[in-house]
Amino acid sequence: MKLRPHHILCVRFLGAEPPGRGDAFTLLCRRVRDLMTSDMDTLIEVTEGVDDLCGPCPNLADGRCTSPFGDENEVRKWDARILQGLGLNSGMQLTTGALRELTDRATPLDFCRTRCPWRSVCTVFSPPNAG
Repeated sequence: MKLRPHHILCVRFLGAEPPGRGDAFTLLCRRVRDLMTSDMDTLIEVTEGVDDLCGPCPNLADGRCTSPFGDENEVRKWDARILQGLGLNSGMQLTTGALRELTDRATPLDFCRTRCPWRSVCTVFSPPNAG
């Protein structure tokens, strides 16, 4: 499976899928979350740009993200910050287990603390069942 950096990092820590992206996206997002949080070891390729999770997203147009939360240009900036923060490079292949260990050690990244538009729903900052 090919995943861009913010999907590798963030899918584990968002308590729910972004709304309005359809059933196919929601199901795939849950599958990726399951892969990234389970004990299974699946090989993930770090990719630049559109990845396997982007495929069913309705915000994908002409091979680019058009999300109102951040278009392809903005998302590539996020990805670059996350690559740097995790010490990864595009094209690297790692198991989900290795990625879990890496993200557990590195989170929250400076980008997460200061720039991420999703930090208000990120479990890194607020555990899912916090009352």
